[in-house]
Amino acid sequence: MTGHQTLFTRIMLLAALACATAASAPLFAADLVVTRYFSGLWDQPHQESQGIMLQIVDSDPEIKKAVAYWFTYGEDLESAWFIGIGQVVGDQVVLDMYGVSGVGFMEDSVPDVNNAETIGGMVLSFRNCNHGTANYDFGDGEQGSGEFEIRKLAGLYNSRCSGGISDDTPGNARPVKLEVDLLPAREGVTGKGKAKFWERADRSDFHVSAEDIADGDYDILVCDAVVGTLPVTAGYGHAEYRSPGAEGKTLLTFKPHDCPVALHDVDGAVLSSGDEVLAPKPNPGKGPGPGTGMTDLEADLHSTGVIAGAEGEAEYRIKMNSTEFEVEVRDVPEGLYPLDVGGIERGQVEVLPSGTDTKGKLRFSDPQKEERLPLDFDPRGQWIEVRSGLDVILEVPFPEE
Repeated sequence: MTGHQTLFTRIMLLAALACATAASAPLFAADLVVTRYFSGLWDQPHQESQGIMLQIVDSDPEIKKAVAYWFTYGEDLESAWFIGIGQVVGDQVVLDMYGVSGVGFMEDSVPDVNNAETIGGMVLSFRNCNHGTANYDFGDGEQGSGEFEIRKLAGLYNSRCSGGISDDTPGNARPVKLEVDLLPAREGVTGKGKAKFWERADRSDFHVSAEDIADGDYDILVCDAVVGTLPVTAGYGHAEYRSPGAEGKTLLTFKPHDCPVALHDVDGAVLSSGDEVLAPKPNPGKGPGPGTGMTDLEADLHSTGVIAGAEGEAEYRIKMNSTEFEVEVRDVPEGLYPLDVGGIERGQVEVLPSGTDTKGKLRFSDPQKEERLPLDFDPRGQWIEVRSGLDVILEVPFPEE
């Protein structure tokens, strides 16, 4: 085994230990979470020509590990560097630091020689995607301990850091919708609630709502960790999280997947999902079954709260010799509302008065029929959005089958 191989073998062993430690860690809610977009070059603005190269590395999809190279100088005024290996914990990167000595410039690798030794630790704490602080402790060594500011100098090409969980969603991720009902958790409570999670490649949303419970502020617990507060007024309340962040929504920095959800007051649980966790809701569809040459999929559109009371639904049908897709929008002001499917505008829903309410429908078909637009796209498995200007008012990840 070469010296080079020995160093990185130790790195991987440490990473495996970090994995075992983090696997049992509770859900972590913070103002931001370190994501892959924190990778890059971090300058030390108050020190001359020094900085940290940070990499959030891909070795386990559930546990984020980090490698950092600190480029600095020794007492001899010559350049020096240290390597840090560790993991992400919320808005921090916790590193064990190693030094390498006794190796000459372009020296050949030597079998069975390990020139790396543990010399201390470092914690990188971030205020946002561009600023943070490094605290290091090298014990009795010449570097001692200290703290310095770090500032993002260069990042990954064409990356947009938000500090929310969507930064780590793969670009080829399929739309996901999870939900769970919240039911009374003790005697005397008659209300109900719901928790919903949506995810696509560029965005993640988490909503919690409750109705018919006493007014007040309730702690929101996800996987038994408090992640925020749900205020209830006139018996109703809701809380919204999004990544990337949006006005009026809390930045989503935790993953609610496979988690029970509960609302607590000072006396404990009021509403709870019990043993149930956020999971896909079955979509039974309707109409003829297999072997009939027909498919019928439908989904309710979910209001984002931009227009109170907005409702809608989408339906996809394959018949013997034609395919149809329809989106209906109800209870919104009269006007034109753009329809996006898979992030591409496919037309506009015209909403007009209908009895005491308002209603509009946009129809597509293949082959194209009279009064329908051509259906030259497949909505199955795509995120469907209805907009008012730039604001999304209704949305849903449409089922695939």
